[in-house]
Amino acid sequence: METISPAAKELSGLKARIERELFGHPVITDNAYTRWFSQGRANPDQVRNLLLQFSVFSNHFLVAQCKRMVNAATESAERGARFILMSECGVGLSVQTGSTEGHVFKTSDAHINWLRAVGAAAGLDTRRMGRWDEGTNATRAFLEGLDRTYGSRDDSLGAGASFAIENWAAFGIGRGPELEARNFWKQLIVGLEGVNERRKTAGLEPLPLGFFTYHFQLESGHGSNVWHELEESMGEPGFDAEKFLAGGREALESIHVFWMGLERARLTD
Repeated sequence: METISPAAKELSGLKARIERELFGHPVITDNAYTRWFSQGRANPDQVRNLLLQFSVFSNHFLVAQCKRMVNAATESAERGARFILMSECGVGLSVQTGSTEGHVFKTSDAHINWLRAVGAAAGLDTRRMGRWDEGTNATRAFLEGLDRTYGSRDDSLGAGASFAIENWAAFGIGRGPELEARNFWKQLIVGLEGVNERRKTAGLEPLPLGFFTYHFQLESGHGSNVWHELEESMGEPGFDAEKFLAGGREALESIHVFWMGLERARLTD
């Protein structure tokens, strides 16, 4: 009979808890706002509100990402966090490898500027985009939750938040049409394609969707790496499974607050 090592038992037990406590979160499996948005019925004000709040998140996510980089427990995690940070700031990134090595920096490729281009086409004043004061209470609570977890100096908390965020963003990709259709990036893309069909009928230029399609393609290569990263985290001295799970839960709840803020806004519009 094959003997299962204590480390393998620990990993198996943690995976079971992750399935129960993280992967079933509604922000991963049943995001009410993005499910509605995928129907393509958002009016111009609702589209502008999405872009404005997303720009606040995108711009201030840089702070949490920088903290994730400097607080990383391993050089591998630090390097990966640095690649993401550089990509957010405008350095080209390989969708296949997730690396920015040797790629060119362009101000226009900074993700906030990419979003501003979409916002301008939608009729937003781009000077408003990305500013903290333009964030709703829900958007600010989301960012503060990411700062506490993803940006934490406690690597177990940070690793748990990072793991949960990666699984949220990559949910369903490559797992068949039904599950992939529930990925939030996919739902936003499908919804914006519907908006563009209406804009075309009205004689308006379509909104550029490169920001959203790029992130969907990028996440296609991330989902397969998260379990390996978990095994690396568990091998680090001081790894705390309870903190890991707590960081993941709080990060997902913070993300859910952001989307539910948009959901409440569109229901009361």
